[in-house]
Amino acid sequence: METRTQCIKNKKINAFTLENFENLGSINNCHLAKSTFQNSKMDKIKVKHSHLAKANLQKCNIKKASFQNTNLEKSSFAWSNLQQNRFLSDNISNVNFQFVDLSHSTLVKCKGLNSDFRWSKLTSATFIDCNLKGANFSNSDLRNVNFENCNLKGAKYNINTLLPFSRDKANSLGMNFVGVN
Repeated sequence: METRTQCIKNKKINAFTLENFENLGSINNCHLAKSTFQNSKMDKIKVKHSHLAKANLQKCNIKKASFQNTNLEKSSFAWSNLQQNRFLSDNISNVNFQFVDLSHSTLVKCKGLNSDFRWSKLTSATFIDCNLKGANFSNSDLRNVNFENCNLKGAKYNINTLLPFSRDKANSLGMNFVGVN
């Protein structure tokens, strides 16, 4: 039996709930603040021009997806698999990326103020022209992460953070050593 991919377009629904869903293909021009997508499988989803602030995207499989011009502020992706995703001009400020796998993902021109990347897997991730001021990278392995023209002022790291550059370079970029978290 063939499964049809579902799309959500031009909707405004606060606190929308779609848990344990498996065939959502796109979200376009939607306002779905405080919505729940927990435990859903959304591989290859395309999310454009949408407002998903304070959304619950925890424990989701969202691989090879793209997010473009989307407000994800204060959302949570905790414990999600976000491998090989592309984020373009998104607001990811105050987003919970704890224990997330962002391996081989690319983030371009994203606003990520105070986002929480603690214990995240960021193998071969690339951040280009991103504002990561105040982001928390404590306990994360950043050795193979590429930061190109990013604002890391106030970004936090600790003794367990594996940096892609020296501690002196981190300090010169304005990053803050915070000790053990």
